Amino acid sequence: MSTKEYLGREVIVTFDASRCIHAAECVHGLPEVFDPDARPWIDPDKASAQRIAQVVARCPTGALSVRRVDGESLERPDDLPSATLRPDGPLYLRGRVTITDGAGAPIAEYMRVALCRCGASANRPFCDGSHSRVGFADPGRCKVDDAVTAPAQGTVEVKPVADGPLMVRGRFEFRSADGGRFVGGDPVWLCRCGASANKPFCDGSHKRIGFTG
Repeated sequence: MSTKEYLGREVIVTFDASRCIHAAECVHGLPEVFDPDARPWIDPDKASAQRIAQVVARCPTGALSVRRVDGESLERPDDLPSATLRPDGPLYLRGRVTITDGAGAPIAEYMRVALCRCGASANRPFCDGSHSRVGFADPGRCKVDDAVTAPAQGTVEVKPVADGPLMVRGRFEFRSADGGRFVGGDPVWLCRCGASANKPFCDGSHKRIGFTG
């Protein structure tokens, strides 16, 4: 089982190893709580509930979550949905995020996810760090011809198309690695095979390379 809970006096921190790509925001933010060399490596009693919640919110993949021992969540989704391109890496999506199946039925809801762009993840549509192993290279920039003028808001729906791209519905702020920002249209088709010449957008290359997943 990839998910484990760490019980403290005030809070419970949950860690999903299958979604962790070692961004290390937790280790850098609260090393006294998140110590990879300690056993257990998470000690929720080493900081206040508020401080832990602040650092957990920095986890870009959602591998970490936190709630009070009485069950009250200490997290809330970002008011402004956003998608941030990482150079040579995944796309970080934040906000009210719903992952749906091929028929559009909700599978799960998240506040933070890292989505695979290289095509090699064994945990698609989520990133598992395989971009480093396969040498995925993309600077994380993009050219936008038609930006949406409506503000980013609401729920973002992510649907992996079988053997094809990610279809993303909803209005979210797209943030490229070179500082460019625009509001994504509805829908946006994003490459997840790693072969598009128009990254981060799909150009149909998944058919040419025989991408499956």
